[in-house]
Amino acid sequence: MTMTPMAACRTLLAIAWVAAAVPARGQDFHYVEPGVAACGAPPVASAAPPKAVSPGVPVPGRISVSCGFDQGSYTVSLSSTDPGATFAPKTFLVNFGRIAGNGAYAVTFSTVGMHSLSTTITSNMGSPAVAGQFVSPANRFNVVNR
Repeated sequence: MTMTPMAACRTLLAIAWVAAAVPARGQDFHYVEPGVAACGAPPVASAAPPKAVSPGVPVPGRISVSCGFDQGSYTVSLSSTDPGATFAPKTFLVNFGRIAGNGAYAVTFSTVGMHSLSTTITSNMGSPAVAGQFVSPANRFNVVNR
């Protein structure tokens, strides 16, 4: 099938518009739990080089829960190897399998160098510990002055 020049131009413009409209993504975390089919397979680690970001520029990310956490209330906290990194928000509440809010966050790095993000899950109000963890296919950022 061949496209007319006008159709090809429209297609290229649409692709360029989508690429420009989508902000650079940071790190997305997905909860996985061994032996729970609803969780699916963990994301495959990325072989891509670390994402270059500038200090002081917020980098968006997201945590998602599609399984587990069904036995109570939990707090998910984000942290970074950059001691000066800030998060907005830094913590998320997960009640009976549902994140309070949309799971979106932004991290702002302050120290030049290679950094990574991680999560910690804390049980609230006597809820049993969860057996899974948050994983991400991309976990490294190269914070550089531009």
